[in-house]
Amino acid sequence: MLKKSKIIEDLRNISLLIVEDGEDIIRIMDNTFKALVKNIYLAPDPAIGIELYKNHKSDIILTDIRMPRAKDGNDFIQNIRDIDSNIPIIVVSAYIHDLQKRDLVQFVMEKPIDFLELINMIDKALTNDKES
Repeated sequence: MLKKSKIIEDLRNISLLIVEDGEDIIRIMDNTFKALVKNIYLAPDPAIGIELYKNHKSDIILTDIRMPRAKDGNDFIQNIRDIDSNIPIIVVSAYIHDLQKRDLVQFVMEKPIDFLELINMIDKALTNDKES
């Protein structure tokens, strides 16, 4: 159940970067979040994700780990951490066992995506309530 919180009350002020190579998944995430957040930036690979982050400084990042057409999500996460050590990152992946540095992200969600749970994770990540 969703609790009433900052993200539920004021989701429209959030800028979201999604790094995902699966066309169907990115389309579903785009359709789900574009009506909820202030800005949504979609990157089909980590290199584009880094450029989008540098140019737009989103409030939170959702990323896949295994992206066969590009460098993987582990490198992306490390590159983002080199730029900004405080940006909340949530990994959304069918291959969560591929996540090498769990300590660099706030939350991990295994696909298939439960959007209500993902919204709760976004809320907790933005309020610095890191998962143990």
